[in-house]
Amino acid sequence: MTEATGTGRGSRVGCVIVNYRSPADMLEQCLASVLETGLDAPARVALVDNGSGDGVAAELAGRYPAVQLVPMGRNAGFAAAVNRGLAELDEPYVLMLNTDAVLEPGALAAMVDALEAAGGDCAGVAPKMMLSAHENVIDAVGTVMPPDGASFNRGIGQCDLGQYDGEDDVFGVCFGAALLRRELFEPGGVGPLYEGYFLYFEDSDWCMRARAEGYFFRTAPRGVVQHLHSGVARHEALGFKYGLIELNTMKLVIRTFESRRLAAGIVAKRSARLLARTFIRRRFIRENLSTLGKLAVGLPALLRERRALAGRRAIPDRRIFELAAGEDAYFDTVEYVPQRCVESLIDSYRRLGRQGAGAPAGAFLAILDRLRREGDSGVMPQLTAADREVISGQPECVQRLVERALAPR
Repeated sequence: MTEATGTGRGSRVGCVIVNYRSPADMLEQCLASVLETGLDAPARVALVDNGSGDGVAAELAGRYPAVQLVPMGRNAGFAAAVNRGLAELDEPYVLMLNTDAVLEPGALAAMVDALEAAGGDCAGVAPKMMLSAHENVIDAVGTVMPPDGASFNRGIGQCDLGQYDGEDDVFGVCFGAALLRRELFEPGGVGPLYEGYFLYFEDSDWCMRARAEGYFFRTAPRGVVQHLHSGVARHEALGFKYGLIELNTMKLVIRTFESRRLAAGIVAKRSARLLARTFIRRRFIRENLSTLGKLAVGLPALLRERRALAGRRAIPDRRIFELAAGEDAYFDTVEYVPQRCVESLIDSYRRLGRQGAGAPAGAFLAILDRLRREGDSGVMPQLTAADREVISGQPECVQRLVERALAPR
């Protein structure tokens, strides 16, 4: 790796923020958190405006000398906007940040420290992203890639009990907030983001390519970022987001998965499900047919790209999939709330137990296991006085989730 140069940590960090019609107060909070970190501020922020047409980005960029407005002129998609923003930066580290994310004080310094400590083969680090709309609930501490290709945020929907506070190897990072080595986006490295994704999975594709080439990712949990999950895109039509997620999942496995058999099986299964939703359930009919049509048209190019990427592979996918063991997602992506289930707490406390958290976690875990068994058997779970005493000693986030899980549906 090329040795980074600069006079201070701030001068070694550039930032790419992609904006598309973000509310002015949201965008201003995001920018302020980057420029007021308590550390030397990033030398420049490339604020890429994807044809918003409302003048908000230009007005805010005019207030901050460190912010460079990069107008796209149209909504070219997230990947194309990030690539355009990267072209304006030459700092060795690049902070990717969504407009709905806010760095807590010290977050950037913690990410820089973690990336520098990890060594040159570490492509990037993931902070601890918290759901700003839900107190003490995790949004992401890195990302997970399971063998079915449906990548997700590691820890999403879980109460933050410290179970992810160790610096760990992870599959990848969420580009909603991550610090990466800028040089890896150049042609001699992993390369730019794949612009065949309009929105969603650009980061998973890039991380999959980086992993396959032998790079790795680490978590930087001392760096905390508050994130309003899908703060802008949540206002888009459900069918629009659903269609993109289905299409891009299949694009990702075709392009990047090592096993042709596994990729073909995933595409066949998801395509069959789309057809079943169209002709049996009669849901998202237009989106399903559009997804299948776009996939068919783009398949020859995807296969060509697959062959080109395969020649750069250094490690097998099984080593990537191993990092998904024991991870699950506990978040309702339609309502944008943590799922009301005890399973997320069981996962959290089991992870704490493996870290030597001791008897209190073990006692509460026993209660949760019993409640789950009762629910699975069709019995309405009941709490004893002793149960309630143990539960009352847990964090408020945990108590609220137990109440939600046991509430009548």
